[in-house]
Amino acid sequence: MRKGEIPLDLVADILSRLRVKDVLRFRLVDRAFCDLIDSPEFVKMHLRRSIASRAEVSLVYQIFADLYSSDINSLARRTRWFLDRHVPFRRYRFMRLVGSCNGLLLMKLLYFDESQVVALFNPWTRRVRHLRSSHFARRRYCIMYGLGYDSASEDYKVVEIVQLRLGKSCATRANVYSLTRNSWHEVQAYTDNFKAVRPWACEVGGALHNLGWMERGDTVLHRERAIAAFRVGSEEFRFVPLPEYQQDYVGMAVAELGGCLCLACHYKLDSNYRVDVWVMKEYGVVDSWTVLVSVKLPNIEDPISLPVPLAYSANGDMVLFNCNGTRSFWYDLIRRPDFLDLRECSTLHWWLWPCVCVGSLVPLNGLGRDYDHNAVLSHQPNEEEAQSHWLPPPRRWIKVNCAGDWESHGGTAGVVARDMHGNVLFLKAKKFRCASAVIAEATALQEAVFAAYTAGASRVMVELDSKDIMTALNSNLLCCDRGGIEPLLVRAMSISSWLKEVSFSYVKRSANQAARWVSCQAKVNAISVGWAARAPPGLEALCIADIEPAG
Repeated sequence: MRKGEIPLDLVADILSRLRVKDVLRFRLVDRAFCDLIDSPEFVKMHLRRSIASRAEVSLVYQIFADLYSSDINSLARRTRWFLDRHVPFRRYRFMRLVGSCNGLLLMKLLYFDESQVVALFNPWTRRVRHLRSSHFARRRYCIMYGLGYDSASEDYKVVEIVQLRLGKSCATRANVYSLTRNSWHEVQAYTDNFKAVRPWACEVGGALHNLGWMERGDTVLHRERAIAAFRVGSEEFRFVPLPEYQQDYVGMAVAELGGCLCLACHYKLDSNYRVDVWVMKEYGVVDSWTVLVSVKLPNIEDPISLPVPLAYSANGDMVLFNCNGTRSFWYDLIRRPDFLDLRECSTLHWWLWPCVCVGSLVPLNGLGRDYDHNAVLSHQPNEEEAQSHWLPPPRRWIKVNCAGDWESHGGTAGVVARDMHGNVLFLKAKKFRCASAVIAEATALQEAVFAAYTAGASRVMVELDSKDIMTALNSNLLCCDRGGIEPLLVRAMSISSWLKEVSFSYVKRSANQAARWVSCQAKVNAISVGWAARAPPGLEALCIADIEPAG
């Protein structure tokens, strides 16, 4: 260290006390500052101080397809996040904010074709990571998600619970996504007698919690409420004991309040509705359940609406409640009024599914830092390993080659599918308007996957000769895209999840001549734009010529 320089540990201590927005500005000072801020040690240091000081604890909520944030201690000042165009939330039919953990938001997105996309989003660093897509019949399947943190392995995990409900029976499947390993794996689910009713959005004691019904017989009368817990570290399910209450509660909801497990119970006493808020002060101990709030709700319009606590105020003398995912209000723990009228209460805003979130620099690649946009697109696939001739697919597989071309007036896409004998199964050509060559290549990939799905294929090998598109697929950080390819690639990945098996690989242009020929013919209108079940004469000769010779 030269004379006059500030030690890096002192710089890290100073920067860890700043807000995320201010810290990100120091990444532009020099390479040393950038490496320091992106290091896993600094990310954890900044997160610990943000949680301890509560300086950047906000309430995140959505209004239609926009996300908003409000400081939890000064909710009168509302700030809006203007999402960049690479954040694809507005391109979906429906968006649901499921939960948060250490600054990461878990989003559930719905396409117009009823397929679901699960994504992780850090609103402070503007990073998005799409995890998977599913295409279940919504009337038969119940899919719930939750986000938790494993402190032992320092890994963020997403749990997916899929319940198939056929009449009175219920089959349950559980999958877990690891951000560090970037993969899904199946775990042992809880008993099929338990039917969950809410998302797994409450993390207390290193476990995600959900409220549901435990079926004890063949009728509705033989069932009782239960709280299921998923241990994020050991990836095991268990049940948490309920408090010994005397009232006949109409509705219940679990939540996290001040680091403790909380249970909001709704019931009717005489002609008034009341809500009791139970808090488990010592996790896992049934005798530690105590009633924090018991308040009357006489003028509630919807008896199903249940006020659920969200967080304490800065000094701990007030509790923020949210009613039915929309209306939020404060409750004073000092005065403790027994009568609470929601119409006279100081309603803050009409929010949709609010959750408490802390500002953090947690990356979304599980490696300690997020990739820079230029670094992602400058990384090229291995040119030496790419095949130079077309190779037939394995038995019961089909190979789909795709290519895109672009000129100033627009772009074209060509798709050719062949079997293990080299026979052309189908081809597709498309003309469209686009702004760059990379968008044309991404459109060709989307058309290839959709054509394979429409043709009824189950095992598909997709080949393309675009290095930028293949690199973007491998990086899985589509939020870094600034060329407009992100929605096309997300759509292609969503459709590919409907196939039984699918693979993507980069090949040289000499191994992709058939798709290039179809794209060029569509450009000069020499081939009809659309589907074709039979290959033109020129394509048949080309398919024979580009097959790798034996030996």
